Amino acid sequence: MTPALTQLSARNEPTASVPSEVGARRRGGRSRARVLLVDSDAGAQSALAAALVEAGFEALLVGGAQAALDALAPDGPLPRLVIADVELPDGDGFSLCGQIRADVRTAHLPVLLLARREEDFHRDLAGGVGADDYLTRPLDVEDVVSLARLKSGYATGAATFESHTARLALPRVTRALLAGVRSGRLVLAEGEGWFSFRHGLVVDAMFHGERGSLAFRRLLGFASGAYAVALGPELHKGSFTMDRAHLCETVLPALERFEALRARGLPLASRLTVDFARLAEELPALPEDVGEVVRLFDGRRTVRAVLLECLYPEAVAYEASTRLFALGVLVPACFIEERERARGGSGVLGFFEPVPSVDPVPGVSRGDAD
Repeated sequence: MTPALTQLSARNEPTASVPSEVGARRRGGRSRARVLLVDSDAGAQSALAAALVEAGFEALLVGGAQAALDALAPDGPLPRLVIADVELPDGDGFSLCGQIRADVRTAHLPVLLLARREEDFHRDLAGGVGADDYLTRPLDVEDVVSLARLKSGYATGAATFESHTARLALPRVTRALLAGVRSGRLVLAEGEGWFSFRHGLVVDAMFHGERGSLAFRRLLGFASGAYAVALGPELHKGSFTMDRAHLCETVLPALERFEALRARGLPLASRLTVDFARLAEELPALPEDVGEVVRLFDGRRTVRAVLLECLYPEAVAYEASTRLFALGVLVPACFIEERERARGGSGVLGFFEPVPSVDPVPGVSRGDAD
């Protein structure tokens, strides 16, 4: 269920239409966080409003600076966030942000400024009037929505924002952070890893003992749970640099491929071991470097642990593992364990010793890895 677009009546303001029956049904739901959108471009405003509505916000649309100030008047409820275009017909977004900061009643509201073209002095102006971030078009509306999800409900100037991968996935929040001009660090709960960013660049990362671009890629692909974004200067040199273009053109497509494999491939919690007899049969047709993947499956490691330890890209190693499983070279470790117990063995597996091919277990397919 998503909220209706709320319109503020004002002369020459853009409007957005929503079927009346949908609006009535949505108004009956729980309260939604309101975002004030200030933009004279009806098309751009409507697209962003629709994305915010889809994300669960209520969008209040106005077309100028004075209309925005009227919407923030003392007799009405305040929004949780203000998103304003820099160029307005009766002023500019910088001045509007300054007026919002000058009023004690609205001074705490987070303000995002959007520019239709980048100017060198804009960043300084945005910082001078207390804007929470500054983004330039063309921009992805999902980046703005991600920043709204991250920052709405926090007072302007807040140094730390908390979220969870179930609410805001790491790839999405990362892309959004690089679209702005702020610096800071995203830190996973329990100290599992982090990455730092500076003015649209990722500059360092650490995850599972790795540091650098590999750690950053694996953090985005494997990390889950609570995290915090701490804004502030990142002054250390860092271990690499990655801009938003490379993230969107290379890293994120690889992550999407990996997620597609996860949806239909081996469970990451599976423990697999090698059927050496099947390996001997299939080895002539396998690539020479497949051994780098095979050697990691010892019956103790999970698929997730193997992918994190393997030097190949995650999607490549995952595809290879899935293929080896389909060929019968990799088998669930529980099959071997059960067979050893049935034979009265010690229960301690010789994980690196050749074993006969695994006989099919009635009613159990190879896809039922634990």
